[in-house]
Amino acid sequence: MLEPTWKRIGAFHAEDNGAIGAVWMAHDETTSVVHIYDVAVFAREVPVIIAEGIAARGRHYPVAWAKKDKAFAKQFLDAGINTLPEPCMDDPAMIEAVSRQVEQMLRTSRLRVDKRVVEWLREYKDFFRDGASVPQKGFPLMAATRHAIEMIPYARAESLGHMKRKNYPELAVY
Repeated sequence: MLEPTWKRIGAFHAEDNGAIGAVWMAHDETTSVVHIYDVAVFAREVPVIIAEGIAARGRHYPVAWAKKDKAFAKQFLDAGINTLPEPCMDDPAMIEAVSRQVEQMLRTSRLRVDKRVVEWLREYKDFFRDGASVPQKGFPLMAATRHAIEMIPYARAESLGHMKRKNYPELAVY
């Protein structure tokens, strides 16, 4: 289903209660559609277990994170996960702007969520605006989705299609 030329990115978000939400998405630049194909919620797990869970889904894909999660990002980087060097902007204005972008993308079918990703779908159903602002606590997958959408320009493809590199030089063997 996912093409190897689609650019992929992951993101994680740590809640105050110790839960960490992580999402993985693929961006089809031809149609400008983003596909959320996997999520995970780690409830009070140690960072080593979380790092293994993230690495199992592709340690070479870039992973976005918020400034407040710098300690986790460093631990994940030390575990071999390709965390982005800079955090995403997580101030209230950016949270509002990216949340609106996610909502627009869902409405216009430019953001598609695999139906097997029930945790994300369940959290989105419960996600609602608290008055005029976006809730910032209690929705780790929505926050991780915001981080990934914001940092999608840093997504990388599994392969470049026609530009496959050889693992060996061209040598003549006699």
